[in-house]
This record gives sequence, structure tokens and C-alpha cells, in this order.
Amino acid sequence: MEERPVVLEVKKLCKFFGGIKAVNNVDMKLYKGEIIAIVGDNGAGKSTLIKTISGIYHKDSGDIYINGNKVEIHDPNDARNCGIETVYQEESIVPSFNASLNLFLGRQKYRKNILGKWFKFVDFKFMRKETQKLLKRIGIELKNIDAELTNLSGGQRQSVVVGRAVYWGGKIIILDEPTNNLGVKQERNIMALIEKIRNEYDVSIIIISHNMSHVFEIVDRIVVLRNGFKVGERIKDKTTPTEVVSLITGAVKAD
Repeated sequence: MEERPVVLEVKKLCKFFGGIKAVNNVDMKLYKGEIIAIVGDNGAGKSTLIKTISGIYHKDSGDIYINGNKVEIHDPNDARNCGIETVYQEESIVPSFNASLNLFLGRQKYRKNILGKWFKFVDFKFMRKETQKLLKRIGIELKNIDAELTNLSGGQRQSVVVGRAVYWGGKIIILDEPTNNLGVKQERNIMALIEKIRNEYDVSIIIISHNMSHVFEIVDRIVVLRNGFKVGERIKDKTTPTEVVSLITGAVKAD
């Protein structure tokens, strides 16, 4: 693992909300082509950590490095400029929009002619074509690409959002509970998509998950948080679910 380049590193990262130390002096690395899981009980600091990395929150102290270079991330645009794309548990979609409108959500493509330049006419044809190419590339089939996402399955909706992260050039993709509220078949599809993206698109991935079986199926390394602190880190092949759960609950001492 140490031979791989480090694409993301946080050192002594802190995020406080008043007297609450949501993230407290956390050190973490993500290597190129790696999938890591961040696990912990509710309130452990998992979501705060990724929201600080992705620019939703601004860190109180500590440093963030991308490919060895120190960066300042003040908002999500800064994170995207660093190659970080985040898919939140809330799905980050507009259900009444179709796949192409969600793919280009907040990043609409305008026509190249005077109508686009001066009147901001959206190039729906271009966006639809790009969406078709993306879905084909990542192996997602939609019976009707123009259907509102509310009419698609949860797994299909999640696939569109994960695909959006790939389309916009994310080299570091953060997934917050990617299989939450999905059926068993849909879970399998999302897990397969995550592995496909890692293997075929030179992407490094951080996953937040409560599902220990998914964690041990797909990740390379596990980072455990408790009460805002990083209390353990394990290579997946050198630990067990029992040990990881013990770190989460505090049944064993922190590292």
C-alpha cells in the first residue's frame, strides 16, 4: 500500500461546533486506486469529516493535501477543482428532473451560438447525448432516458449520481452510505458499479457505510472514528468484522 502515491491526506484535521469537537485531530491517507471505508457509530464524526474535506464545512485547524500539495478548501467548488466529487446520502438529485438534467445539475451546458452566450439557452441535445454516452460507458441501462428520476428505482437513481461524479472528472470520489435504503439486488448493482469505477477509471474512493458486510467485500482499508477521534485503522485483509465493531464501540482500546 505504501508504494502507491497518496492522492489525499489530512493532518490533524479539526472541525468544532461550539464546544462540540465533531472532528478532532484526525490523520488520514487515501492512496491512488484505493477504496477505504470510514466507519463509526452515529455521531462519530464520519459525515463531518467528509463534509470538511468536500467543502461543505470549513476546517477549524489542520491541513489537507492533494497529491502532496497543500490546498485550502473553502467551499464545494474548491473541492471539485481539486478533483473531489461527493455523493451524499440525500442522493443529491432533483427527482422531477430526468437523468441528463441531474447529470448537469448546477453545471448546465449552454448553446455555443448567440442564444447561449447572451440569453443562456441550454443545450439540451448535447446534455442528453453526453448522458447516453456516460450511462453506456459505466454499464447503466435506462428504459427511458427522458424519464423523471422519481420514476426510476433507487439503485438507478444512485447510479446516475455516482456516474455524475465520474463524468465531472472526480479522481477522488466520496460516497456517503451509497447503498442506504436500497433492495438487495440494487445494493449488488451499486457495489459492482463502485468496483467498476475504481478498476476502470483510475479513481480513488472513500465510502461511509454502516453495512459491515459491504465494507469487508469492497474496501482495501478501514478507518474507525469514535467521538470525533480516529481510534483505529486496519487493512481489510488483516482484520475481522468483530475487531472493527469492537473499535467502533470502544470494547477494545484505541490505537
